[in-house]
Amino acid sequence: MSSNFDSIFALASTSQRSAIHLHRVSGRNLFEIISKYVYKPSNQNENLNIDLLLQKSNGKAISHYVYLKDQNLNLIDDVMITFFPAPKSYTGEDIIEIGVHGNPLISAKLQSLLRSIGMRDAEPGEFTQRAVLNGKMDLAQAEGINQLIHTETLGGIQLARNTVEGVLSKETELIRDQLISMLSYLEAHIDFAPDEVGDYNPSSLLPQMEEAKSKLEALLNTYSTGLKVREGVKVALLGKPNAGKSSLYNALLRYERAIVTNIPGTTRDVLEDRLVIQNKDFVLIDTAGIRNTTDTVEKIGVERSLKTASIADIICFIINLENIEYEKISDVIKFEIKAFLSEAKLSKDQKILIVISKKDLLNEKIIKNIENIFKSCISEFRTEPFGFCLDSNIVVTSTENTDLLSKHLVILHEELTGMLTKNENPALISMRQKNKVEIAIKCIDDAVNLIKQRDFPEKISSIINHARQSLQEIVGEIHLDNVLEKIFSTFCIGK
Repeated sequence: MSSNFDSIFALASTSQRSAIHLHRVSGRNLFEIISKYVYKPSNQNENLNIDLLLQKSNGKAISHYVYLKDQNLNLIDDVMITFFPAPKSYTGEDIIEIGVHGNPLISAKLQSLLRSIGMRDAEPGEFTQRAVLNGKMDLAQAEGINQLIHTETLGGIQLARNTVEGVLSKETELIRDQLISMLSYLEAHIDFAPDEVGDYNPSSLLPQMEEAKSKLEALLNTYSTGLKVREGVKVALLGKPNAGKSSLYNALLRYERAIVTNIPGTTRDVLEDRLVIQNKDFVLIDTAGIRNTTDTVEKIGVERSLKTASIADIICFIINLENIEYEKISDVIKFEIKAFLSEAKLSKDQKILIVISKKDLLNEKIIKNIENIFKSCISEFRTEPFGFCLDSNIVVTSTENTDLLSKHLVILHEELTGMLTKNENPALISMRQKNKVEIAIKCIDDAVNLIKQRDFPEKISSIINHARQSLQEIVGEIHLDNVLEKIFSTFCIGK
């Protein structure tokens, strides 16, 4: 990516035929350069006085309807042009946005003009890179901009918005200030004698070190939680064949996505689709029924179901009590849950919600007493491997009304993601940020060990300073061009 500040341009909208093609231009002294080619619509032989317009607007952005011509005075198009004077612009430079009619041929004529007057095509992320270099935003905020464009979930948009608004930057600054306070103490004992600054007692720093580490560990945990928010909480529908998984899958999605028959083993593969409930993002997964089988294809499907169980955030384990005698219900529930817990490879962070399907086919006695039956035997599951993942609630549902199931999915989503999407909560949104926090935590651990050994202040100071530098790099104290290029290469052209 070019390091100079020549004028750059890019198409910031779709390149397909559309109502408008929006071109973004950024550079220094941009208005003077472009003024020769901008004409008044009332008099196509008279240039628009851009300086006068900007004087009247007191340096604020201003839009105008104009005619745009090339060097030979040939009309390119009648356009809406917006001027954003430096430094009150996205990049901190002069910016022009030109909206032409959305014909690729017209855009090509405009781009040809811009190249002919010394401007060049922008590289991916170059506008935002200039914004960072010109102090309009820090690097964490720039990564938030990129996430805001690329995320595919509502929760991801909120996380990105929080980052753009500086929530993460403020949190890292607070922790850096704590580290700087500790560095001040150590530097004083490096530069001055004890009779000037008191006796050297590094143990006095331990409470501050533990507090800083605690904040960093909480920040580190937001990365994995943020992935659930950005990508959607994975909900797997699991159970025996003909439990009603595919029917519930279609009912939740509100369209016929999965094939449903009364033949056991109809679903042979894993199906995925996005689901939004009350602005909460999910990835809903339908799976093959779990059972012992000699059918080669079905066996592969069962293996994939168990693999899905290991990666799901929420498992809806579905049990069909149709045609089960009331007296045997407790035994059936216990048997199916225990068999699943022993067979599936689960993790401690997963949630398991027991779902009784086909409510419309159950008698009223079962529906009325199922919660009490479940509560009476749930204590037995706690001793099973990962039985603690079981939710204490049981849901009885049908394809006709999935409201109760949806309600419990929202509750579990909130338990998994917490308050992460609230405006005041910072979150790590990139692997780069995560790595920097991990480095800072390790440095603090190393410094604590040295403090406990009453080591020299020079050594402790050096390690704490490394932690500070690592946190500083989250927001942008990076001077290596190749590091910046790697970050901004993932951005869109025009951003």
